[in-house]
Order: sequence, then C-alpha cells, then structure tokens
Amino acid sequence: MRRIRMAVVGCGHLGTIHANLLAGRDDVELVAVVDPSPEARQRVADAHGCRPLADPTELAGLVEAVVVAAPTGLHGAVAVPLLEAGIDLLVEKPLAATVDEARGIAAAARRLGRTVSVGHVERFNPAWRTAADRAGEVTFVEARRLAPFTFRSLDVGVVHDLMIHDIDLVLSLAPGRLEWVDAYGLVATGGHEDAVRARLGFDSGLVAELSASRISPRADRSLSLWGVGGVVAADLTAKTVEVIAPSEVVRAGRFEAAAVPLADRGLLKDRFFTDILPRETVTIADANAIAGEHDDLLRAIRAGGEPLVTAAAGAAAVEVAARVLEAMECVRFGAGRSSGRPSPATIPLYPHRKTG
Repeated sequence: MRRIRMAVVGCGHLGTIHANLLAGRDDVELVAVVDPSPEARQRVADAHGCRPLADPTELAGLVEAVVVAAPTGLHGAVAVPLLEAGIDLLVEKPLAATVDEARGIAAAARRLGRTVSVGHVERFNPAWRTAADRAGEVTFVEARRLAPFTFRSLDVGVVHDLMIHDIDLVLSLAPGRLEWVDAYGLVATGGHEDAVRARLGFDSGLVAELSASRISPRADRSLSLWGVGGVVAADLTAKTVEVIAPSEVVRAGRFEAAAVPLADRGLLKDRFFTDILPRETVTIADANAIAGEHDDLLRAIRAGGEPLVTAAAGAAAVEVAARVLEAMECVRFGAGRSSGRPSPATIPLYPHRKTG
C-alpha cells in the first residue's frame, strides 16, 4: 500500500501523540512537524526523523494530509490555506473557536473538494459505539465529563475544551433542531468558564443534560442513554457498558408490579434484574481512539468518501457550544451570591472569552 505523506501542525501534548502514532504506521510517512517554538518542533522531529518547520505554509507540495493540533483560535488561519494548497485535514476539536470560522472551514472543504475530519475522538470510543447501538432510539442523555485542572487549553473554556465532546455525541444521534438551552457555569481560574451544567432540548423530544468541569478533584467520563432498547450506562474511560433492558413481559406491557402477590414479591425482588429488567455487562474490546481517527481519515482519502466526523458535523458542534455559552449564567468563585437561582442583576457575569 502506498504510504501517504503527512505532517502534524502543533507540537503540544496532543500534537505529540498524533505524531507518535503516525510515525509508527506502515501506511504513513511522517514528513514534517510544525510549531512556532524551535524547541518543541525540534523535539518531536528528532524523535521521528522528520523535518521541523516553523510555518504551516511550508507544507504546500510536501504532504498530502495534515493533522491540525494547533491552539483552537488558530484553526481557521491554519486550515483554510492548507485546504487551498490541496491538502486534506484532520482538525482537532473543536473545529474552530467561533461559529463563523467553523463554517468557513466547512465551506472551504466543500468548495475545494477536500477531506476534513474533525477530532471528536469519543466517536471512535468502542464503549460509545456499543452504548449507542444498544440503546436504540434515545429520548434522554446524561453525560458527565469531569477532570482535574491541567493548565492546558487555557485559550478556551470548558465548553469548548470538554463539553463539546458530549455535544458532538448527542448530535450524532440525529436529535433534530435545538429548541432550547439552559446553562449555568462557574469561573475559578481566569477569564473562561471552568465548570458548566447545561440542558439541551431538541424538536425530536430528546433532552440532554451535560456536565463538564476541568476543576474536579476526580476524573469522570461517563454517560447514560435512556432509549426504547433500555437504559445504557457507559464509562468511556474504563470502556465498560451496562445495559438494563426490558424483558419480553415488560415489552408486551404485561408486567404490573402492584399485581404481584405479596408472597412472590421477595423472590421476584431478588430476581428483578434477571427476570423483569435483565441487567447485562457488555464486554468491550479495547481500541486506540486516536488511531481510529487516523484510520478513518486515511480511508476517506483513499476511497474518496466522507469521514465519520465531517467538517459540517464539527461546525454543528461549535454552533451548539455557542448556544450554551449565550444562554449561560456564569459566576466567579468567591464573588458571593444570595440563596436560590443567581440573578444577572445581582451576580457578576463573565464572558466566555478573555477580556482586557
């Protein structure tokens, strides 16, 4: 198989992971890495024997595909010229910092006939795929994405940093048009929101309740899906899935708890999750989700098809993230508040972008 010539733009934490994985592939030649920091680009280039470059424009004519792992605010400025140079892309999430920039990348990809995949890596998590398959038609989603503070991704708040993963997962369920948003956030480390809870309502009737924090003492990446196929709980870190499904008697509408004789209730209580709502722990085969992103991009380039997470899907996630930020009531730790729901008239509000 012909090796595809590739490069990585951005030699930070995530860019380094991409470079390490791409350099180990038989179907890819890692030609270059790009970063404005001489030390950062030289470190990664030396590790893989590729060229260290300072500017993404130097990649024109050198490579066929690029992973864009630069800071979010630079995605538009980096991606569009690369597309115009005839280069296909995997752009890390979020696709861009603003709705206009995200739409601009999607429009450029469409106009130029280039492949753009967006790095919503949870789509490639086998636990998510299993959970979505087993839930059937979903009516309610609850997702928790909590992490300790890392001093990374300080150019964006937690909505673009973490919650956007779960926004994308919800949108992948095709829930229809977003009709309403309710959101509440906290600022603790600077000018961006650090913890947010949001409820999203769609015209299909699906409701999603999303919690994201990057100031949590404990990590948690989990979600539950309520659907016609049952209630499915997934731990996206441990890659475990538990399914509570309706038995045949429940599906047929023949089970009535109040009608069970008193003498039978003790035994049935003990067997409730085997006979009435059978509970199953599903075995998940482990997989590297970032390597799965690379597989998907290369397949799309070679076959000429769409990647799993298109530029349009990435732009849609950015649009919903913007709706959350617009709706959010946000207070700073230590500012004080009265009891009950915070009021914009009495609680200081902070924008999601840095000011001053």
